[in-house]
Amino acid sequence: MNANLQLLRRLPSAEQLKLQNLRLRVGDCAVDVGALRVIGDGEPSRVTSRAIAVLLELVRHAGNTVGREDLLEAVWKDRVTTPDVLTQAVKELRRAFADGDKPARYIETIPKVGYRLLADVSVIEADEIPFGRIDHLALRAENESWAEPNGGEATAFALAASALASDDGNAPAEAPAATMRQAGAEQRTAGKWFAPLAVLLALALAAAAYVARTAHAPSPPPWRVSNLRAVTSDPGMELRPHISPDGTRVAFGKLVQSTGFDRLYIRAMEPSQLVALAPNTEVAHDMQPMWSPDGSRIAFSRLGKGKCTLFVVPSLGGREREIGDCQDFFTSDYDWAPDGKQLITALRMDGRQSDLTLLLWNVETGARQPLRYEHAKGDQDLEARYSPDGRWIAFRRGISPYSDLFVMHAGGGAVRQLTHLSGRIRGYAWVADSSALVFSTDHQGKPELYAVDMAGGAPQRLGVESARFPDAARGSNTVVYEISRTTTDVVEVDLDAAAKEPRKLAASTGSDFTPVASPDGTRVAFLSTRSGAVQLWVSERGKEDAYAVTEYRDATLSNPVWRGDSAALLVGVHRDGEPSRLAEIDIASRRERVVSGKDENVLFGAYGAQPGSVVLAIGASSNGARLLQRTRAGTPQQADEVLAQGVQHVEVDAARSLVYYTHTGTAGLFRRALPSGEEQRLTQTITSLTLNGWHLVGGKIWYISAADLHSMTLREFDPDTRSDRLVAQLAIELGEFNFSVGPDLKRVYLPRVSVEDSDIGAFELQRSSAR
Repeated sequence: MNANLQLLRRLPSAEQLKLQNLRLRVGDCAVDVGALRVIGDGEPSRVTSRAIAVLLELVRHAGNTVGREDLLEAVWKDRVTTPDVLTQAVKELRRAFADGDKPARYIETIPKVGYRLLADVSVIEADEIPFGRIDHLALRAENESWAEPNGGEATAFALAASALASDDGNAPAEAPAATMRQAGAEQRTAGKWFAPLAVLLALALAAAAYVARTAHAPSPPPWRVSNLRAVTSDPGMELRPHISPDGTRVAFGKLVQSTGFDRLYIRAMEPSQLVALAPNTEVAHDMQPMWSPDGSRIAFSRLGKGKCTLFVVPSLGGREREIGDCQDFFTSDYDWAPDGKQLITALRMDGRQSDLTLLLWNVETGARQPLRYEHAKGDQDLEARYSPDGRWIAFRRGISPYSDLFVMHAGGGAVRQLTHLSGRIRGYAWVADSSALVFSTDHQGKPELYAVDMAGGAPQRLGVESARFPDAARGSNTVVYEISRTTTDVVEVDLDAAAKEPRKLAASTGSDFTPVASPDGTRVAFLSTRSGAVQLWVSERGKEDAYAVTEYRDATLSNPVWRGDSAALLVGVHRDGEPSRLAEIDIASRRERVVSGKDENVLFGAYGAQPGSVVLAIGASSNGARLLQRTRAGTPQQADEVLAQGVQHVEVDAARSLVYYTHTGTAGLFRRALPSGEEQRLTQTITSLTLNGWHLVGGKIWYISAADLHSMTLREFDPDTRSDRLVAQLAIELGEFNFSVGPDLKRVYLPRVSVEDSDIGAFELQRSSAR
């Protein structure tokens, strides 16, 4: 007992302060960092994530004064803000700690300097308790115990202690209830001093019992893939599979060559014939099937004539029923609620360029009700999924390619981030026991599958490559996914030619994408997998071949931008577990020069208006990214100027010292004169939803105004006159929402889908045997 109490009294280390589920004793209170709660002698108090971040900085320097500027830089470094936000965060903490006494007992104000934490601090959890197990127990305690009046704090920790003392980490059905009632009664009759002591004693007893029983138990076993196989092998595209709840059938979309439209089919997981799900409209694409929890119905979206409509049809076939407008096919993904009466989806409630917010949609009445949960202005939340046990909702936050996975209780409330990729997530699903998510990402260069536990931690690579849009059965270990065999190439289109036939730039068996023409018109750079990994390649005008100018290992590249003299390019370099950096590649020498700081996560960058300057977006996601102009990068004279906040894409007009950008969650294209001009909204036609589909071309903005599965429309916007004209309509299927234009304005370079094929794969996913 004494050894464990000594263990629990230790100050948090720098590594512990980074943990999402850290729990601290601060004075007479317990602080649950992951749940954003302060637990005292009354009702638990909710606090904001920024207030918790301030507290952790004060804990990091416990007993010493921390300057206001230091706190603002540490906590609000990704935001343009005022000192008032720090004052409000400290007030919030004082309210939560009931620190209204004079003199202060918790946080002392040092006039005109900063703040100092006065209260004693220690870690509530012992190192011997596995992180994943504690996290799971905390989630369980949140869900099951906080409803008990005045005894919630004791109940939660009593439940944790009882569960830890059991053999399997799950509390018995009867004993915990009695323990909880007794703990609650003792909590109500004891003095204020008893609350933190009860917490410490409960956890110390639990730690002692657990350590004595298991002694350094390992983390949960890793996932194991078996019976990897192809379910379909027909020529053409089989898309977005969804497996029935019992794991016996799979629904998916398939392109019908004779009509040019996608249709929904069902087949058994074992070899069998395809059965069409809905009538063949021959005027629209039917896609994204989603089985109801009982397997009796399938929801799907119909895309045609620029409109997305949601339908429900019996899974055994029958009459389809229209539910309503799903607004935007590319963002309005959906899932069934556990009761089978509602769908959860994402819509823009305040216009087509506002935030994406999760809401519930009644399939019988059509009524829509926003979900109440932690959501800040500018957040783009979509692709929500209920866990099989109905207790949790996972969702993706951030428009691709800057996305991560989050989770919250099924009823809404606080959210918790599971992944820290800020990358492209191509579908995900819950595993059958609701303990983890399986997802697809290409953050290491090619789309493959990973698993991340609900308890947190680094994602586990599953070894299933060329894989997108996984889906898992509720009643078995079977996972299906889309096997991507599609490749893209870079093509050149002569806008003066009558036919506007695309010409392949440099033949390859890999995928070429993200083309960018050099300012002098002699070269086109692009990203390619032709060497087996994503590298930066260059094609010389008039030559049929291309050459690589990078040789990165275990990295993926993004957003190449030419320097004005056409001798070098900026490119984003992303490695798993490291901040993304911005590097300059000299074409002649192939040498790299990093222009971003060591700990800066750079989403994208461009050359600035001044010689030797760069403009870069720094932050964990585009919603929180600061757009900076940096001069004399990497020298002692380096200087930064904040230009904007929450930026999706940027273009710089060096000749006129202008910067153009789009904001996440805000309609419009914006312009600012450098170095310190006012922000102007130029048009609401170009928005953050245009992603990288707009570029500065000869002082004007060229942009993709419309794109469906097999064509695109290119337009030109004049920012000075506000006029808008059609440039071209091209019969081409884009591999990504991007393009580039040559300096003569006669040639456009596009990433075209060259080989269009995909199949449905499947495998069994289970935990490995205990090691």
